[in-house]
Amino acid sequence: MNPFVVLEQLLALPRVGCFAGRMRFSLALLWFGLTPLLAQNAQLAGMQQDLAELRTEVEKLKLENSDLREAVARQKAGQGQSASSAETNAKLRAETLNEVDRRLKQQTADIDRALAELTRQVNAALGKTTTAAPVRAATPPTSSAAATNAAPAAPDDGFPAEMPRTGMKVRVKSGDTVTKLARLHNSKAEWIITANKLPSAAALRADVEIFIPQAEAAAR
Repeated sequence: MNPFVVLEQLLALPRVGCFAGRMRFSLALLWFGLTPLLAQNAQLAGMQQDLAELRTEVEKLKLENSDLREAVARQKAGQGQSASSAETNAKLRAETLNEVDRRLKQQTADIDRALAELTRQVNAALGKTTTAAPVRAATPPTSSAAATNAAPAAPDDGFPAEMPRTGMKVRVKSGDTVTKLARLHNSKAEWIITANKLPSAAALRADVEIFIPQAEAAAR
């Protein structure tokens, strides 16, 4: 309340006597003296209210700080667990890969050994059943110019089945060729090459005795 307004109201009261006037004046002075105290009390009350609100805010900040600390602690714990879990998973993966690699190497070695053993058995079986048939040598003629019948060769001598095993011995002269000798003696060039194991027709040399295969009718 405004102290000047209160003072005007006190002075405006009707005057009933000198004592009453002095009383009113004394009350006015008293009210004037109490006004600063009342203002200070009001200010103090406002400060106390502000202090209470400040304390409330401080308590809220403390609670929020505590919540933040707990959240940070939980996050750190979660990160530690995640790192530990990731490390464990990495170790498990490495162990699994090592085990798979070991098994693959072992299986590869077993397969190689089995193949080697199978190859050895096949080679052994082929070695027992396959034999090289010797080529029967032709009987040399009594005369280099005379034609003689050769002894028949064995059926398994390695020569073609259509090639006659009978024939004659002839000494090659200068100018003779395989084709010429085959035509003269009713034979075939491939028979002459095969019977004498010539690498080619050009390998025929002069002054060399060769065997010319002939059919039995031609040989007679």
